[in-house]
Amino acid sequence: MRTKELLAPAKNLECGIAAIDHGADAVYIGAAKFGARQSAGNTVEDIATLCNYAHQFGAKVHVTVNTIIYNDEMDDMLQLICELEKVHVDALLIQD
Repeated sequence: MRTKELLAPAKNLECGIAAIDHGADAVYIGAAKFGARQSAGNTVEDIATLCNYAHQFGAKVHVTVNTIIYNDEMDDMLQLICELEKVHVDALLIQD
C-alpha cells in the first residue's frame, strides 16, 4: 500500500520552515538560478538551512532545476547540483 506525501511549495526559507511546522512531509524550493522560481533568490546556504531543519523532523527538501539549460550554462548548472548534493537535498525536480 502506498502512503501519501504532503509536498508543499516553498517560496523561501521561511515558507519552507512554516510548511514543515504545519505538517508537510516534503517541500520544494528553487535556487537562485535554473529554477522557474529563481526570482525568489534562495541561496544554497538558505537551502542548507532548510535541509537541516527539515531533516530533524523526517521531512525532505526537493530543489527545482527546471528551466531550459543552454550549453553555455552547463558548467554553472553542474556546479549548483554539486553544491546542492553537499547540503543534502533529497531530490531535484528537473525538466527534460
